[in-house]
Amino acid sequence: MTIARSLPVLTAAALLALASISPAALAEPRGQVTTQQQGDRLVHEYRLDGRLYAIEIIEGQQRTVLLDTDGDGNFRRQPADAEITPPAWTQKSSQ
Repeated sequence: MTIARSLPVLTAAALLALASISPAALAEPRGQVTTQQQGDRLVHEYRLDGRLYAIEIIEGQQRTVLLDTDGDGNFRRQPADAEITPPAWTQKSSQ
């Protein structure tokens, strides 16, 4: 099949793929986790739309979780077994 003949087929396939993505999915905020190794310490920074909301520090067998619970930039220590999920303020700012 030549390029000229396959181009309409490829275009149609691309349009169908884009049509299957819901508008809500396109509008969802983008999350990012940055990992840094600092000696024997591993640091994960969690961001949503570029705004830092959580820091996870793993050193040896010890895990520390810091969470900005209200978006003021002050991070509060959470229990070591805390699940890291975006706090409510990140949902408000991304809408």
